[in-house]
Amino acid sequence: MADDIITGLDIGSSVIRLAICKSSLDEDGKPQVQLMGAIASPSSGIHRGAISSMEDAVSAISRALERAERMTGVQINSAWVALSGQNSAIQASRGAIAVARPEGEISEDDVERVVEAAKTVAIPANYEILHVIPKSFSVDGQRGIKDPVGMSGIRLEVDSMIVEALSSHVKNLTKSIYRTGLDIDEVVFGPLATAEAILTQRQKELGVCMVNIGAATTSLAVFEEGDLLHTAVLPLGGDHVTNDIAIGLRTSIDIAERVKMAYGHAVPDVIDRKQTISLAEFGVEAAEELKRRFIAEIIEARMEELFELVDA
Repeated sequence: MADDIITGLDIGSSVIRLAICKSSLDEDGKPQVQLMGAIASPSSGIHRGAISSMEDAVSAISRALERAERMTGVQINSAWVALSGQNSAIQASRGAIAVARPEGEISEDDVERVVEAAKTVAIPANYEILHVIPKSFSVDGQRGIKDPVGMSGIRLEVDSMIVEALSSHVKNLTKSIYRTGLDIDEVVFGPLATAEAILTQRQKELGVCMVNIGAATTSLAVFEEGDLLHTAVLPLGGDHVTNDIAIGLRTSIDIAERVKMAYGHAVPDVIDRKQTISLAEFGVEAAEELKRRFIAEIIEARMEELFELVDA
């Protein structure tokens, strides 16, 4: 049964998430995936998507695994791991090969070889390639081909996007996971995994920007005509909003987070000017009443900054 279990692991700055699925075949013999359970567990030892304390990270991941195994009653042996963080980059690359078969018919092996050839590109020092994402193929100069398998030609080329990550970031993340006793099926760039989960093919064709706002970072991926154009991880997230509220209200981070979750809004104009709240309901003694619109103005300022960075 363990071979039929697929686990996804996302290690965030504030939360570790695990999704456990069972794969099987339907009546027509097609693969299907059934969600068995999903958990969110507090994270520690992670700062802006990167390991900041190995011991704390290992403990946090272990706790998440234990919760997931208790929930599903299944032993988790391996996982697909999402990698985010600011230490990532993307660049265009091009690969070319001669078609192997004498008759010139392009096979799956040819496609694999040309994608591998696209990896022969100069990347920054201390970085490694996570993904090679084919955008389009060319057969004997005919461009714009999405799937060349079965076509005939002598020369096969590919235009692709290379996703790179800082080697030390990847090694520290994988080491912390291995130390829990968990094997890694594959490391996947987080923004691409998010886009795969929530975007439709039509959205990618028409043009879309996927923005995932986390606690300490915000990741984005831009698609057009079905192809990935750009991806980035920005050093702003929900924790920055919480910090702003804590400063504005002169209260603790914990109280600010609870206020944000209970009354937060990013558009002050839709808040009634007379609406007030009191921090007394959050346990603050001798708390004065506050305008809810004031909290919205604090959030709006930080969110404007965030989306200006996204736009840039």
